Amino acid sequence: MASLGYKLPGTTIEEVTQPKSINVSSTQRTPCFIGIASAYKRVTYEAVVRSSTGTDSLAYSSAGIYQITQTGKQRGLKDIIAGTHYNLVADQIVWTSAGLAYVTAGATYYVNYLYIRPYDAIYLTNPELNDYCYKEFTNFEDVYNDLGDDIPANPLVMICKLALKTFNVPKVTVVQVYNTSSSAYADALDLIKYRDIQTVCCLTTSSAVRTLLVSHVTERSLPDNMRMRMGWTGVDIGTEIGSEDDFNSIRGIAASIKNELIVIPNATRAKYYYNDPTTREELYTTVDGAFIAATLAAYRDSFSYPSTTLLNKTVPGLELYTEDYDDYYSEYQLTQAGASSVFLVQPIAGGSMKVIDDLTTDNSTVERNNINIITAKHYIAKDVAIQIDRTFKGRLILDRGVYSNTVSGYLAIMFSIYKQAGIIESIGTLKVTLPPERRDTVNIFYSYYAVFTHKYTEGTYAIEI
Repeated sequence: MASLGYKLPGTTIEEVTQPKSINVSSTQRTPCFIGIASAYKRVTYEAVVRSSTGTDSLAYSSAGIYQITQTGKQRGLKDIIAGTHYNLVADQIVWTSAGLAYVTAGATYYVNYLYIRPYDAIYLTNPELNDYCYKEFTNFEDVYNDLGDDIPANPLVMICKLALKTFNVPKVTVVQVYNTSSSAYADALDLIKYRDIQTVCCLTTSSAVRTLLVSHVTERSLPDNMRMRMGWTGVDIGTEIGSEDDFNSIRGIAASIKNELIVIPNATRAKYYYNDPTTREELYTTVDGAFIAATLAAYRDSFSYPSTTLLNKTVPGLELYTEDYDDYYSEYQLTQAGASSVFLVQPIAGGSMKVIDDLTTDNSTVERNNINIITAKHYIAKDVAIQIDRTFKGRLILDRGVYSNTVSGYLAIMFSIYKQAGIIESIGTLKVTLPPERRDTVNIFYSYYAVFTHKYTEGTYAIEI
């Protein structure tokens, strides 16, 4: 019997297993990346008026100036030289005699500099006091201006570049961690609890953080929370495919998690190419399994179709090591990893990776094992709740029988649209009841047949005589 106490108005969707009948807001999933970026904020072309005392303060001196990168009489000109015209002393510009003669008192000049990013562990949700907070980006230029250069020291910037520029994900969200401790990642996960995001990637291979991620997406996806999230995680470079009995191996880690909301790829290292900010030379850095997982997640979220399958897709942006073939990508190793429900990729010519099988870590059923079935299920649960609330919440139930039929008809139309859009294969059972013990509540039930991916072909043959 439902509780007779107060509950927050709204629709909640709870999954009910139906063995005999396997069971529009936005179809776009939004990823959240959590990791390290530059500890410094960038300020460009701050206008400073030279004082008569020969000492000038910069706007963010209270936060601590890390480095002055450019100074000039005009915007974009680097004609005021550090060490010749001025020195940075205690976060202030102190002019030399040459500088006092070169830039007269009262003259305006421009400064580009970096200051220490504000951080206060007590004020994690206050962006004015703490810049290590939740942020949203729709273009990479804003990421660069805020989080720093596209370099190995800033993996959060690197993954945002792949998502926004290479894969054209409409929007990414980030939380920058202050350090690589599990407590820093725990704080970051707390910051996104109530945000509208569906994919979570922690850019670390820490087993402690992985445990936090599993708990987070599981708890946030419960019917009472309805955040419908998936977590993508990876392992250290060189981790063996191993066996399910070895909990330090890829197979052992996947088997120990066994969760339809968690994905782990078989690849443990790849090359990420970037341009050195100073020399503009193209270089590469080696990224680990967590970054590879985040890349696959970003690629998945570039698609708006809920039932998107990644099988046979070619994912650009990273180059797997072909010399790892025998250890990770041979037919034998792929079979072993796939048996433990590990997401399978392998290198292909041209420096990309190809998806061999897109699996969650739960191989208990086909329905729990296929990412496209999980993402479609998440979309339907979220969309049904939004559409029902938007259409019916607040209406007066003047005739219970008529009202039940009205909601039933609306639900039938919704699922016919899902079928037409290819989000489901066919409709199972739709049922609406108004319980007499809770007369302000409408109970809905739906089941549908999922869209499956053709993964295997089995055949027989005969030779005609």
